[in-house]
Amino acid sequence: KLDWTRKTAIQYCQQMGTDYAIAEGGAAGSSFRPKGLTTGFSAIAVAARNEHGVVDILHSAIVDSSHADRVKNMELFASTAGRELLKAITRNDGLDRRVELRTDADALAELAKSDDARFVVIAGPKMLFRSDTELALLPLAEAQQFSEKPVDSTTGAFLGFAKGLPLFAFEASTSAADDEGFADTRTQAPFLDFTENQVSLCATGIMTWHRNSKFCPKCGSATKITQGGHCSVCINDDCGAASFPRNDPAVIVAVSSRDNSKILLARSPRHPEKMFTTLAGFVECGETFEDAVKREVLEESGVDVDEVRYIKSQPWPFPQSSMIAFRAVGDADVPFQLDEEELVEARWWTREEVRRACKVQGATMRKEVAEKALKDDPSLTLLVPPKRVVARELIEAWLAESEVS
Repeated sequence: KLDWTRKTAIQYCQQMGTDYAIAEGGAAGSSFRPKGLTTGFSAIAVAARNEHGVVDILHSAIVDSSHADRVKNMELFASTAGRELLKAITRNDGLDRRVELRTDADALAELAKSDDARFVVIAGPKMLFRSDTELALLPLAEAQQFSEKPVDSTTGAFLGFAKGLPLFAFEASTSAADDEGFADTRTQAPFLDFTENQVSLCATGIMTWHRNSKFCPKCGSATKITQGGHCSVCINDDCGAASFPRNDPAVIVAVSSRDNSKILLARSPRHPEKMFTTLAGFVECGETFEDAVKREVLEESGVDVDEVRYIKSQPWPFPQSSMIAFRAVGDADVPFQLDEEELVEARWWTREEVRRACKVQGATMRKEVAEKALKDDPSLTLLVPPKRVVARELIEAWLAESEVS
């Protein structure tokens, strides 16, 4: 089976022209052989195309199961296949959510007690950092000082594995939330490495959901958290409704002029002085992402846009959004009609102005950082969001484009 999956993954990648392919095969449970099958297994192989176009196997593995429950094994093998693909692509970077462990309370309890376990501490919109560029991932003994109750696998939520360690998150007790190590996650997370950034956003989103999910949305009764912190169940026996964390889709868009020589950036009331960014807004019921882009730009700035195209997405749990990023084109000679509740100013900026703004370092969305940048260089006319947030990526992608003659 392992040989078959290796050959199949390579053939699929070659014949279909994909960059990656994954093949899985084995025995999940009784189907063609209803008797005599007491265990299950799966052979998994990941193939990839290198920069020279040559396809080869990146990773292969055998997954064993101690039982022959077909449904559970199919779920196990599918999630493992996805995880192996992710590991092969990212070389183990990122957060491995290990969804299959969420319903295994005993396994989570053992993980939380292990020496490898690490805990992320949340305090409302803030998170505990070890430094400006490093998240505090605390062993159990250190984590306990931030909670008045015993910390275990049920205190908050199981996040998954990162850097080979099982990770949990919990909300700090009020008395411990004044520690100077806490910083605003929204402005500080972009300066973490790839893996810790994923961990911080997951922890922020799930713990925000915990704070907002204490009562059943159907009947109003109290709820209890289950499935490793990822499910809220109503305790009313006549209801028993289960709910799960949800994300509100929001669009964010870099709008360029017709000749691509300028970009539309705006400043909201919550931003520091001279901090301008791309326009964004929530998707409404029954609305496509593309229509949301057109509506939001028109509502906030008075500019009609077209040529809307998708770029990428980014989790943004502040409080519970996913940012869907787009590019669009608009007329730069149309007078602005600002929604003054949303924006205090909008302007079309040249590449020279934007390039200069991109040279400013640090968490420019924070008021004190922005003020220092302007004090150090009073001639600055523009500040933009820091690297590693999708708004900045859109801005830099536009900078790399050519003007249209």
